[in-house]
Amino acid sequence: MEPFKRGLLACAVPGEPLYWLNRYHAGSRFDPLRVGGPGQPRWPGRAYPDGDYYVYLTSDLRLGTFGHPWEESLCVFGRDLLTEVEDDLTDLLGTVLRRGGRNIGNIWFFGPGRAHPFTK
Repeated sequence: MEPFKRGLLACAVPGEPLYWLNRYHAGSRFDPLRVGGPGQPRWPGRAYPDGDYYVYLTSDLRLGTFGHPWEESLCVFGRDLLTEVEDDLTDLLGTVLRRGGRNIGNIWFFGPGRAHPFTK
């Protein structure tokens, strides 16, 4: 399972809906425990941008992800979610671009020169 999905599952409160947003398509409200498993619908959308902005978040905005298409970056916010996925995402995407909104000189990226980790 992709790290961000595993992290959202681990951090969401049972019965709490998550939201997936894309600026050019209808968004989705879904229960992460009722998607992605055998006989269940697929997870809506994706986290890693392919020309569009993608957002997963909780209704209270305490945690989520934001994929930026031009920067080719993935922002993970919320202490619990970041703790859950940081090591796996760093292994997959490289080192961190920003921490607490401040540049630290490294980057998690998946653009030219680096294969997208979940398309194979």
